[in-house]
Amino acid sequence: MDKAYNINQIDAVFDLLVSDSSYLKKNWDEYYNKEYKDNRERLFYFDMMAISAFVIKLFHKKKSKDLQSFFDKVEIVLNDADSEVKNLILAGLIEGIQQICQYENIDMRYEFNSWLSPLTQKKWDEITGFFTFD
Repeated sequence: MDKAYNINQIDAVFDLLVSDSSYLKKNWDEYYNKEYKDNRERLFYFDMMAISAFVIKLFHKKKSKDLQSFFDKVEIVLNDADSEVKNLILAGLIEGIQQICQYENIDMRYEFNSWLSPLTQKKWDEITGFFTFD
């Protein structure tokens, strides 16, 4: 069975993730235009890491509505993505957010829970399990 979100249509995934937030859309467009103005090869992992940084900024700005919409989109993708896109979401996006949380003194174990849907929460917790907390 074909998945709606596959690596061959990765731009649709990025577009979906940033679609409901003017802040995310603006920052994503600026990032993309700067990084790929010379038509260099796409680096999907780094692209997801960039979105991770934008999400942390939304968190600091207390943009709860934008965060809810963003994580709703993450759940949609995780539920209907091929394995490459799922890995990209998990390793690039979710782990990226969690890595930044460590440097920003954000408790990744609890601070994002209100916005995470069931599958995203499960994956979030699995990744969090690899971290050591004092």
